[in-house]
Amino acid sequence: MEDTITSDDILGKQAIGPNGSILGVVVKLHIHKQNKQITGITIDQGFMKPDLFVGLEFIRNFGVDTVFLSRMPFNKYIGMQILTADGNSLGHVRDFVIEHKKIKEFVISNRISKHTKYIPAKAVHTIGGSIILKANYKE
Repeated sequence: MEDTITSDDILGKQAIGPNGSILGVVVKLHIHKQNKQITGITIDQGFMKPDLFVGLEFIRNFGVDTVFLSRMPFNKYIGMQILTADGNSLGHVRDFVIEHKKIKEFVISNRISKHTKYIPAKAVHTIGGSIILKANYKE
């Protein structure tokens, strides 16, 4: 039984993103009814923030005190601001286009112009508190 863990080993543990940021605390374990396999976890992100479902494919490993994610769940990007390399805001992420289990494009909306734009994922330089595009990105 050394290779198994229980829900007690997962629930209440901190979930850490691939960049080392604390996403919150694991509050639920999701199990598929028919095949009885874990499908993911729910993370409580804190006061006034929605719970975050994380599929098993985003989990790198279950540590002693922490659940480590291999990559950020896609829905974590919803609402993030997208900035050009020189700091101009293009809008906020409303949705995304997924291809082969990766984000192909971010769908953004701008509150001022009310237009929807598609930003290719390959144009992204870095993601932190906001999404910053590469200097060579042209609209």
